Amino acid sequence: MIITFPSYVREPLARWTVCMRLSRLRRISPQPFGLTADPQRPPLMLGDESSSTGLITETLAALTGSRVPLDRLSLLYGNYFDVSAPFVEVTTHWDGRGWLTHLPPGYPEGAWELGQAERRDAALAGGFLKAMLSPERHLAEGPFTRGTTEIVVGGDASQVATVSYRDYTALSFTAQGLTVTVVSRHPLPPSPRFDLITDLEPFFEGYARESQEWLRRLYRQPTAAGPR
Repeated sequence: MIITFPSYVREPLARWTVCMRLSRLRRISPQPFGLTADPQRPPLMLGDESSSTGLITETLAALTGSRVPLDRLSLLYGNYFDVSAPFVEVTTHWDGRGWLTHLPPGYPEGAWELGQAERRDAALAGGFLKAMLSPERHLAEGPFTRGTTEIVVGGDASQVATVSYRDYTALSFTAQGLTVTVVSRHPLPPSPRFDLITDLEPFFEGYARESQEWLRRLYRQPTAAGPR
């Protein structure tokens, strides 16, 4: 069941949530990898994050101004709401993990993430953003196309494997002991460049801005079930 709040509660709660998240990330000061030198896919906002740190440790860290480790953090590029426009999610994993596992036999790594991207865009295109709040994961059904592409990480070029499904492409790489996964709506440009991002303020500003737009779109829609 999805719990909703009246606007006089929802709006200040959303602002408080954004402020708390940004304050926490500024304190942690992570340096994830991101897509660079791509004018068609400029920095947009923060994506998902996760941390296995417990509530008590998080509370003590907030009180003392100390850092806590992140498990993963995503940076988003391009245009989130226009499904006809390029959009890329770059996720850095500090916990040693990468793609979601527990795949059916014969499914490639990245199939869960490709399916999630498809569900996201179906909800955006159909105006059923509430469908995106469901914790249930969506697995891409295939068929999948495997290939390779050149990427440039920190100035060094290399070949990596890719998996494509409909309008989406997934790839991953390892750099500086970190695993980075990438899911793109529409093909990436030739030799996309990835670098460590030391200034996250553009993503913080984008998150504050785009979160308001996401909520505006979410709550102007009926509660009816979205596309299956």
